[in-house]
This record gives sequence, C-alpha cells and structure tokens, in this order.
Amino acid sequence: MAVDVRLALVSANAHPAELFVADVPRKGHSELLDAIAALLDADASFIPVRSDGNVQLLGKHAIAWIAVGRTAVGDAAGDDDSDDDFAEIPSEVITLYERQHRVAVKLVAGGQIEGSLFDSSPSDRPRVADHLNGAGRFVRLWTANEHYLVNKTQIVQVTEL
Repeated sequence: MAVDVRLALVSANAHPAELFVADVPRKGHSELLDAIAALLDADASFIPVRSDGNVQLLGKHAIAWIAVGRTAVGDAAGDDDSDDDFAEIPSEVITLYERQHRVAVKLVAGGQIEGSLFDSSPSDRPRVADHLNGAGRFVRLWTANEHYLVNKTQIVQVTEL
C-alpha cells in the first residue's frame, strides 16, 4: 500500500512522495504510523519511495524527516482519500500518554519543527533527553496537521517550549 507523505532529504527541500507499507488490516491511523515507524527502524538501510512518478531506493541515513498528514492517506493509484478507512474510533481519539513535551527541533540542514513529543516512559526517565536517547533511528513529533518521523542523526538541538 502506498502512503502519501512529505519527505525531506538531508540538505534538500521537502517534497511529496509515497512510502510503501504492507497492505494489512489496521484498526486506525495510529497503526499505519506505527507501520511507517517500524519500516524506518528496520535493519534494511534502504527503502523504496515513489517520487515524481519514479520508484527510487533511498538510504535511510539521507532522510531528514518524513511527515504524514493527520488524515490524508493515499493509495497505490495516487488517489487522495479522506481517510475514511480510519474513522475516528475511541482508541484513536483517546490515546493517552503520561507525558507531553512541547519542543522545537532544530535540524542540521537548517529549519526547525515545533511540535509535541508524547511518551509513557518509566517514571525514572521522564526527560526529553531520555525520550530522544531511546531506541530507534527516528523520533516521533506531533504537530497540529502532521505526524513527523525525524531522523535523530539530523537533529542539532531540541529546546523545550
């Protein structure tokens, strides 16, 4: 299944693209985001991405960030669905986290993304640093309109707001 995203490569402007994830039944949009995060954190160094009508293999190390719209999910034909497959169900609307950190993330290539880091880490690890130093290549950042997966190697600085 192709998922519409905005993709920013290291030292390049963001552009629309499609990522490919397994076409399996999902209970909500958050499970789709989990599938994308798992794809980015998997051992494989390259992922297939369709951009400008061409499928390319991109090195994960060269991805600065990927943004997924909160509601827009495309299909392999490139249709712009309104996310009817992921109607808001209680688990989607009331996902609870123990902590929310409002942050500004400054990137190596310049620019900044402001959003929220949510976590439910153990009580002895409640800091933003603990969240950023956790497992995985990418950190999740929520904004009003998009869900970002930011490559940790492309983060210069994170400031709590």
